[in-house]
Amino acid sequence: MTTRRINKPRRIIHDVEELPVICGAAEAGLLLRLTPETVARMARQGTLNGRKQGQVWFFRRDDLVAYLDDLFSQGVAQ
Repeated sequence: MTTRRINKPRRIIHDVEELPVICGAAEAGLLLRLTPETVARMARQGTLNGRKQGQVWFFRRDDLVAYLDDLFSQGVAQ
């Protein structure tokens, strides 16, 4: 019997200032509490504002904060 590994981030962002101004999918995922794969998928779908350089997604910290603000202002956050 194999046990399923839970995909947890190794650290948690408590303050948005802990993130760099430009961050990758893994760092964005720490803020949003999502996996990097989910963050990249949301960027591909246009849900998150991000840019892809080669195989790496980049996100502006301000865009991530705006996304969270938008979620809470709509009352959609779960």
